Amino acid sequence: MGEEDAEIAGRWLRKIERSMDQIAVPAELRVDCATQLLSDRAQTWWDIVKERRAAETLRWRDFRTEFENRYYSRQHRKIKEQEFLALTQGDMTVLEYERRFQDLSMFASVYLPTEQHRIERLRDGIRQKLRMGLAALQFPTVRDFIVAAQSLEAVAAAGRREGDGQGTMGTEKRKEPTSFTRRPPFPKKGKGGHFG
Repeated sequence: MGEEDAEIAGRWLRKIERSMDQIAVPAELRVDCATQLLSDRAQTWWDIVKERRAAETLRWRDFRTEFENRYYSRQHRKIKEQEFLALTQGDMTVLEYERRFQDLSMFASVYLPTEQHRIERLRDGIRQKLRMGLAALQFPTVRDFIVAAQSLEAVAAAGRREGDGQGTMGTEKRKEPTSFTRRPPFPKKGKGGHFG
């Protein structure tokens, strides 16, 4: 299975889990609900798993373990974990960065035990100009952090569009125009206090 397939499978699994949480599917029905949504090769894979484990009552954690073993090799998980640890915003927008962070975070959950750890990790990887604008602020949720970062990003983009060319959010000094607005230097005093 290719890397792209594994990421699609990961998004599918997270979407299914969110949906089941939202509609409060009881634990004993989760496997049946999720497997009803499998098709083609995935359905064939699940049929084989059920045959192999026919003597057991399969719970959600069993399904998740089997699913992850099927779609993510140990090597793939290690690569994705390293990719997560090295992730920075770079030239992505805040929204693109958050999406990539979320996609990779499933491979690095050990580094994200709480919401505050997620916020700190996101903040550490965001562009420095945005990070400086967010440094003194506290955020109760990742969503609050992302909204604030997007707002700063919009301000920076507006600054670039208005012609300052830097989008600095007012953190850098503007250069003085050099044409007629600068005063000429004062003449130097010579010996005896006379200008010369």
